[in-house]
Amino acid sequence: MDRLRTPGRVDSPDSAAPVTMLELFFDLVFVFTVTQVTTTITDADSARDYVQAACLLCVIWWMYDGYCWLSNNVGPTSVSTRLPMLVAMTAFLLLAIAVPQAFGDDALFFAVVYLVIVVVHALSFLRSTMDGSARAMLAIAPVNFGAAACLFVAVLLPERLRWLAWLAAVLCFAGSMWSRRESGFSLRPEHFAERHRLLLIIALGESVIAVGVSAQGHVTEPASLLAVLLSMLLISLLWWVHFADEGRSTEAIVEIERTDPDRMVRVGLFAFSIAYLVLVSGVILVASGLHAVVDDPLNPLGWRAAWTMAVGVAVYLLGNSLHLWLLELPPGWRLEVCAVLALVTAPIGHATSASGQVAALSVLILAALLPIRRRSAQEPVTGV
Repeated sequence: MDRLRTPGRVDSPDSAAPVTMLELFFDLVFVFTVTQVTTTITDADSARDYVQAACLLCVIWWMYDGYCWLSNNVGPTSVSTRLPMLVAMTAFLLLAIAVPQAFGDDALFFAVVYLVIVVVHALSFLRSTMDGSARAMLAIAPVNFGAAACLFVAVLLPERLRWLAWLAAVLCFAGSMWSRRESGFSLRPEHFAERHRLLLIIALGESVIAVGVSAQGHVTEPASLLAVLLSMLLISLLWWVHFADEGRSTEAIVEIERTDPDRMVRVGLFAFSIAYLVLVSGVILVASGLHAVVDDPLNPLGWRAAWTMAVGVAVYLLGNSLHLWLLELPPGWRLEVCAVLALVTAPIGHATSASGQVAALSVLILAALLPIRRRSAQEPVTGV
């Protein structure tokens, strides 16, 4: 009860404290967010729809990832720290519900809920006792409130121009990174890495859901069954690309904290917050493409679906390469080459069949995995 009466500063979490159960519960809302953005991509009719979907994902991700930073500094282990997280979780659910009409009838609702998320985040972060994180929040809070203000400006614009205000919100985030406003924050690297991996797992899980929903009612048909199996192969390979060597990235960020702690926060921002946004974007594009594959597996894909899936795999591979490069773990050249070759599969899917493109993409990713598999086999086995 004392914690309820004195909602002041809170003790910082132990440096080795794992992700809490409340954080896992909080992340479940992200499943629905990814589903909604994927549906937006699937229903896109023009380039503007893709731009709007990208703006949606960036604006939501910025604050969602902000709560990863928050729980890294202010562990949700007491009543007074859990309640704000649950309020924010509810707000993110409302935000996800509003995604389909975020540029239309629900624009004002979206802006109001986003503002609530920003306010709860700022007030919660000011309670941090981890070095200078509370002071650093005073530098980043104006950026978050500025982005929320852009969403209110969007409400005042004609619907066809609202994406410009959303783009301005994204530019607010880019400006904060350019001016290094993250300096002053403190991070627990192992927790930070684990939390972002869980978000990627959630995004990959949504792609599994997309395949399952699309196959309902005709999974016993040989063509549909083949499409489901190929889709699961592709999703599994996407998982393998990132998680086959996950220990190295954790070791790398911990080593950077040990040798150059001032640079660690900057590396954490780009190697995890930004690189994982790229990874999640790729997964969403792939999930949208797989929806079309399972719907009609043996006929040629339309150009839009074929390109969406091909670009999704390319973006995902480049996101992995960026993640490794930022952590000073040489990714080699196979990820980049395979990302370029993934684009070549779009004409394959359009000229042959949807399943043919998925098979081609799977072969490419297998090629990208070869050096990782060879390196793992060469490393000595430690532990039990």
